[in-house]
Amino acid sequence: MKLKIKSIEIYGFGKWIDKKIVNLGQVQLFYGENEAGKTTLMTFIHSILFGFPTKQSSDLRYEPKISSKYGGKLLIEDDRYGEISIERVRGKANGKVTVILPNGETGSDNLLEKLVYGMDKTTYQALFSFDLFGVQKIQRMNKAKLNRYFLSVGSLGNEQLLKLADKFQLEAGKLYKQTGRVPDINKKIREVQNKRQQLRIAKGKNDQYTQIYSEKESYEQETEEIRKTRTKNEAHLEQLSRLAVNWSYFSEIIAIQEDIRKSTVKNMPQDSLFQLNHLNQSIDQLRAKTMQEKERSKQAMERSNLTKSQLLFIKQKEEIQRILSTVDSTKAILQEKDFLEREAKKEMEQILRNKLQLNLTIGQQIPTAQTAAQKTDYQKLYHSIIVVESKLQKAIEKKTFLVYQENSLSEQIDKIEPDIWNNQLFQEAKKRYEQSEDSEYDLGQSRSIKENLSELKTNRLKASLIGAVGALLAIFGFMSAGQAGPLLALSGVAMIGLARFLYVKKKPVKIVDEDKSRNTYADYIKQIELRKQWRTQLAEFDQVITDSKEVLEIIEKNTNEKKELINKLGQIITDSGYPETTTIESLVNQEDPFETLRERVLAVEEKEELLKQLSEQLIQWKNQVQFLEPVILLDWEHYPSIIEGITNFYQESLDDEQKFLSIQKEEELRQQEMKKIVYEQRNFEQQRITLFQSVEAKNEEDFRKKFILFDEWKRKRARLQLLEQQVSEDINLLEQFRDKEDLVEQMNKVKKSIELHKVNEETLMNKRVKNELALKELEKGGEYSVLLQEYANLKSELQELVDMWSTHKVAAELIERAMTHARKNRFPETLQDTTKYFELLTKGQYKQVLIKEEKIEVQRRDGSLFDALELSQSTAEQLYVALRFAFVKNATDIVKLPIMIDDGFVNFDQSRRMQMIELIKQISETTQVFYFTFDQQYLTKFRKDQIEML
Repeated sequence: MKLKIKSIEIYGFGKWIDKKIVNLGQVQLFYGENEAGKTTLMTFIHSILFGFPTKQSSDLRYEPKISSKYGGKLLIEDDRYGEISIERVRGKANGKVTVILPNGETGSDNLLEKLVYGMDKTTYQALFSFDLFGVQKIQRMNKAKLNRYFLSVGSLGNEQLLKLADKFQLEAGKLYKQTGRVPDINKKIREVQNKRQQLRIAKGKNDQYTQIYSEKESYEQETEEIRKTRTKNEAHLEQLSRLAVNWSYFSEIIAIQEDIRKSTVKNMPQDSLFQLNHLNQSIDQLRAKTMQEKERSKQAMERSNLTKSQLLFIKQKEEIQRILSTVDSTKAILQEKDFLEREAKKEMEQILRNKLQLNLTIGQQIPTAQTAAQKTDYQKLYHSIIVVESKLQKAIEKKTFLVYQENSLSEQIDKIEPDIWNNQLFQEAKKRYEQSEDSEYDLGQSRSIKENLSELKTNRLKASLIGAVGALLAIFGFMSAGQAGPLLALSGVAMIGLARFLYVKKKPVKIVDEDKSRNTYADYIKQIELRKQWRTQLAEFDQVITDSKEVLEIIEKNTNEKKELINKLGQIITDSGYPETTTIESLVNQEDPFETLRERVLAVEEKEELLKQLSEQLIQWKNQVQFLEPVILLDWEHYPSIIEGITNFYQESLDDEQKFLSIQKEEELRQQEMKKIVYEQRNFEQQRITLFQSVEAKNEEDFRKKFILFDEWKRKRARLQLLEQQVSEDINLLEQFRDKEDLVEQMNKVKKSIELHKVNEETLMNKRVKNELALKELEKGGEYSVLLQEYANLKSELQELVDMWSTHKVAAELIERAMTHARKNRFPETLQDTTKYFELLTKGQYKQVLIKEEKIEVQRRDGSLFDALELSQSTAEQLYVALRFAFVKNATDIVKLPIMIDDGFVNFDQSRRMQMIELIKQISETTQVFYFTFDQQYLTKFRKDQIEML
């Protein structure tokens, strides 16, 4: 049984918003730098499986800051139920959870608890989830604690139990120490002793109190004596009652003892009946054998005439011998044919599995091998697609830049135009400062532009927004591979065209006249410079519009070209018979995945051809032996039967050939054998007579009657032993009574005595109560009552502390016993796997992990033994990891959940990190492993599909 996480979907959890991770494998590496969200993702998985922390909990809840959604979903695969969805969102307590089974059935917390095998978050984090802190803390332990720690990890997998046991011991130590003075119980004992001494002093001051108290104690002693006597009588009455109930057993014991005493059949051997049956069986067998030998003599005489098969044998003897010489080769052909048929069947089953693995249907033809020319064509097509995609990407990036230029130029023009004078004002200033009739700039167009400055500014703002949205749609459409991609791209291009139209549809700006008296020569020079800038910006803007049009044409061209190349790839896949999931990258970069499949098909065809040849050889051989069919009765379609029949026929015929010469000799030998049989029969008959005489039996019937009596005697002996065992406690008491009436009379006497004791006990209790009331009256106004109350309070407080101390001591002892039991149960197998993993992690430097006197030792390659405390920090951490993984492996018969590791191996050197990766891959064959790290070194050691970049 196992539980595997296939995908993760986060609605909102800490920094993760609308995050989805799919296609998670048996081993998955989550890579990210500091604050990339690795621990958050790991906590999310814990929260979905076991619930969000409550608001009163010290654990972080990771509620998102920028989203109202809280929670997410896991898609898991479980051997018991199949593919299951687990969703947890904001709700009461630990959140609202919904579990959806493959058949559509839904459940909540109870169903989820079954899925995780009844485990809570704390247990899961202790067994299946560990980080650098859990690995490094072993270096801070002393020798005794370190060995207990390792033993706990290997047997129970949970070092938390050690913490709990140590915590209980520490709490008990705070309450009481044998020679301590500071602990609470030690101080409370001294207080109670002091108060008892004060109470004795106060008690001696009151004579009346002492007298009454003495009487009360006397009553208590008498009551106790009466109670003991009554208890003794009640126990005696219980024994007598049990004796009365079992009286029938005693009667049966007496009767059986009398029968055994009278019986005379005691000396018959235990196996006498077996001896008789064996002798009878041997005699019957010898008699039957005599009859068989006589029948054989009769049959031998009848076989003196030759049959049809014997005549055929004599005539075709040489041919039959030649056929027999080919039997071994024919058997070899049959064995080879059977072997080839089995192999061909296995190959066909493997071919069907390989087809399904390669996404081929069962009836689909296997694609032919790629030729060099096809490989070249695929590489050209791959190169063309890459080139087109590169051009398309560059054009999109250029278009984005041009849109940025359009917006920038528009803003610059908008900033310049409000400061430009109208043409009349500029010309007047020019005449005034330069005394010239010619205008340096022709500002005829500026008059109309200034008249509509606000309208132009509005149009350009709209164009900028439309152009930006169009560019984003076009980029997203060109990058998208779905059916909606082209539609989005065309929409984006249309919006960019509209933006360009709005930009180029510009009107001269109308500028408000300025007060001529305020225009200085510096203002005039500034106007000249502004007009130059304005003309330059307009020219650059027109050039950008032209470039945008050209880029759009390039995008459209490359998009169409890419579509043609994709269609061409689809045609190649269809024509070549490749699966629909085949990509151009796999055709170019990967080896032919169907090569092994084609080799298997070729091997099957070769086996089928060889089978055909073997079948033809068998048919030829069968035609050669067909002449024996009339005399050999068998299934002539079954070759093994034919071979066996011919072999038997040949052997029988050889025997028959010599029968005329051997019949007389056989008969003589048979007569001698019969004499031996008769002698043996008489010997067994004499042994039977001797057996009868040993038990003084006249015949077999008399013998069996005596054996029945002997068997009955044994059963009575066994019954007597059983009864004596059942009433062994009361067997001696039985001898005190003549009969059951005597026993009943004694029981009545004991009952009366018990009733009398009860009455006396009640009387004494009443007297004691009166004395206690008198004592209370005396205690009300005196110092003694105060001291007595204080003494009682101190005793109560002491008892509470003692109870608390006992609870801690018992809890610690129970945990230690549980760990000891677990070590005896699972630790041997765990230790074997620990040795294997530790040897792998240390690259063979350590060959054995041992337990000696409740501590763990490791043996180095040179034979030297080291205590765990003597190891270096990294080697001790590797021993911890080996123990942890060995426990997980040996706990798979109980529960199999994913392992999660948060950068636990930073102290390992590079070579041992590589060994750690190898161990993780081994463990992932049976258990899913998630490894969270910021170390880039691991990225090269896992496949691309096993890495999730955060």
